[in-house]
Amino acid sequence: MAQYLVLDIGGTFIKYALMDEKAQFIEQGKVLADTSCEEAMLASLGVLAAKMSDHEYEGVAISMPGRIDTATGIAHTGGAFTWIQNYPAAEKYGAVFGKPCTVANDGKCAASAENWIGALSDVNSGAVLVLGTGIGGGIVINKQVWMGATGGAGELSAFITDHSGVKNGLGWGNIGIMWAAHISAGSITGKYGALKGIEKADGIMLFDAYEAGDPIACDVLKTFGEEAAAGICSLQSVLDLERYAIGGGISARPETTQIIKDAVDALFDPYLDFLPYGKPEIVTCKFGNEANLIGALAFHLGQGK
Repeated sequence: MAQYLVLDIGGTFIKYALMDEKAQFIEQGKVLADTSCEEAMLASLGVLAAKMSDHEYEGVAISMPGRIDTATGIAHTGGAFTWIQNYPAAEKYGAVFGKPCTVANDGKCAASAENWIGALSDVNSGAVLVLGTGIGGGIVINKQVWMGATGGAGELSAFITDHSGVKNGLGWGNIGIMWAAHISAGSITGKYGALKGIEKADGIMLFDAYEAGDPIACDVLKTFGEEAAAGICSLQSVLDLERYAIGGGISARPETTQIIKDAVDALFDPYLDFLPYGKPEIVTCKFGNEANLIGALAFHLGQGK
């Protein structure tokens, strides 16, 4: 069975896996990466290419941040890799390995994984919300990850939730108008920490307090659910999707999906008889830290992209 080298490029590490065409992991690990400039990135990939030189693989599938045209391999932006501007990533990275290479946005890779063999595999339309520092993920329409006109569809961190604040611009300095400021894991743990006087609150701390009945934790997560439901309602008015799959580190706690589901029920149920769009199902993503690798392979193989 054919094998593929699959990479998930982050700011500190490159996760890698040797996988077969059914997304079975044969070998995996991670290496330190310097992503500060093109030369450093290519050198880091070269170290990995040398490490894997004894293995036979048909191609290289890469997940990374940025607005990426997967069809052409051009990374128009690189997210935290600010040196990337209209960069021929697939060509450059493929040359390091001497193999055909595909490159896709990391959030869309997560959506691609769930679309292929995960929580969206049995529906025609849906969305993946990866709750981390921001909101990653993507949108699936007719079993295809929707790329949009410029490769930027599904960038839900920037979904505007406070229209009154738009007069101050769309820059990241005005992030309070965006959905990420309300429901990302970084946002809700930050709110909890600020209210409790804790400098570095995390998701474990927040949900343990919630489970113990801490009223501040309960209030933070109640508001989180309401604001997640409100955003989903707005998305539904445009997309009318069947299912939303919730991912990210905090999705490991079953309360995360349940809080969002309960809030969606409370918002939608009184109006189901006359809403102009349907109420979606809310589920947890199937894949965690391996989603980007599985989705990158799906893009490489053309599996529902």
